[in-house]
Amino acid sequence: MSKLNQSYISAIISELRSNTNLDTQEYKDFFVSVFFVFFISSHRRDLISNVDSSCLQSLSTVCREDFFSELLLAAERVDIFYKRELGLTETIEHLITRAGKANASDFRQACINLYSVVSSSEFSSVAGDCFEKIIQDFSEAEGKRAGEAYTPRELVEIMVELVEPKGGESVYDPTCGSGGFLISANNKALKSDSRTPVQIHGREINLSAARIARINCIVHGITDGDIRVSDSLQSLEVSAYDIVLANPPFSLATDSYQRSNICSYLDFGLPPPRNADFAFLQMIIKSLKPDGRAAVLVPNGVLFRGGVEEGIRTKIVQAGIIEAVISLPGGVIKYTGIPTAILVLKKPGVKNKPVLLIDAAEAEKYVDASPSAPLKSLFDSVLEIYKKFEEVEGVSKLVTTEELENNSYILNISRYVITQQVQKMALPDLAKKQRELEARLAELQREFGELLAEHEISTH
Repeated sequence: MSKLNQSYISAIISELRSNTNLDTQEYKDFFVSVFFVFFISSHRRDLISNVDSSCLQSLSTVCREDFFSELLLAAERVDIFYKRELGLTETIEHLITRAGKANASDFRQACINLYSVVSSSEFSSVAGDCFEKIIQDFSEAEGKRAGEAYTPRELVEIMVELVEPKGGESVYDPTCGSGGFLISANNKALKSDSRTPVQIHGREINLSAARIARINCIVHGITDGDIRVSDSLQSLEVSAYDIVLANPPFSLATDSYQRSNICSYLDFGLPPPRNADFAFLQMIIKSLKPDGRAAVLVPNGVLFRGGVEEGIRTKIVQAGIIEAVISLPGGVIKYTGIPTAILVLKKPGVKNKPVLLIDAAEAEKYVDASPSAPLKSLFDSVLEIYKKFEEVEGVSKLVTTEELENNSYILNISRYVITQQVQKMALPDLAKKQRELEARLAELQREFGELLAEHEISTH
């Protein structure tokens, strides 16, 4: 039933998108708000009693003149219950006005189709999965503009597994987006022996994303989540959390951490101007309790860049806080070609302890490959290596502090296992790989030349 619902909702979104020419962000907010009003009205009527929501009980025609007024009335009652923190009425009314008569029937029909799915008696049990599918669909519709706002579920789940949240622990996401990490961590804790939820805390600088995160949590049964609109680089929470899970925006060009009066979290050094990678990383380290742990998604540049960042990375490694680095295969994050990695952090740091480097792309090929073993996913293999904290030839390596020091504390696994990987490749494969890289280099040089030419034209 869940898959059918998700497919139907995706079709509604696709049709709405093709029939209107409004901004995707606007009708995403509208669609999410209407979904939530229908969900609460259908499955939590006890929360919004004393409201005449007749349109939600007899949606039989697109021609009802009072459809939107009834919808707004129901939204108002839900807003009142949530102390107007979600802004549902304002969001829905804004797009109704923007749509005007030209698009009114399309939006009305989309609402009616959505209600037919959400109002079914069995929908409550699959509401969370369906809502996440809505978020995913809109993220894909926005494409590159969505940036790193949506982290794929498979990646979220492996990062949660790496930190193993337990019931009662506090879990923090300083750039929480739609709240996926927080919800997955809570689900993990509920499936553990204690069957106790975690305490979730999310910060998000974007108002729309913060609203979606709150709604996402509520739909997943988390009614006491602490989700706030906040710049986490400005609002430091020292030693506050057992676990941090995060996918900060890559190489964010901001001076927020330079303008802040409370940047006491920059213990390992001031990052370069207008690149916040190491600001986020240091803020996360400072946010952890003395025995805390974290999994953070970073661009690969964090692993090897020189200059000021090399100095910061060196100090963090020397402090023993980085326990493992998992280099991810390309294409894990849609709409970006930036290579990425997961940093696994632990406090207090253990000095002189080797750092475990894992090549996720190679892990699937080498771990538990016996004929009788069931096919394991890429991330299952990575998780197995991490939990055993072991070396697997061509896949993972325990790198000593001495080796790291001799290599400028670079954390790319290719720096340490390249010989093993080359030995596993036949000469024709190496020649093919070289041709591919040369072709890619030529293409990048051509694109750079075009950009340079455009720049020269625009400056004259």
